Amino acid sequence: MSWFGWSEAQYRSARRDPAEVVTDTLMLELNWQMKEAERLQRERDNEYRRLRTGVDYSWLVSAPRVAYDISHGGRLALEDLCGKVHPSYCGAVILR
Repeated sequence: MSWFGWSEAQYRSARRDPAEVVTDTLMLELNWQMKEAERLQRERDNEYRRLRTGVDYSWLVSAPRVAYDISHGGRLALEDLCGKVHPSYCGAVILR
């Protein structure tokens, strides 16, 4: 018996289905892209507000973050499409 129980064979996780890995990877990338687009939009809005008023109060104001969210049905449809991408094309999909 090993001192490190996690290294024993019965505790090792089974290999994940490649389609599941691709789906998770692409959905994480989509989530990051959406957050980045929201951040850039907030920056543009703040810059426009600063130029319009001539004063920068961004250090004082903390506007509530409104996050875009994909509907449950839309998310399921995207996950289904992601599962159809061959693992060797995952990187190419992300780059586009």
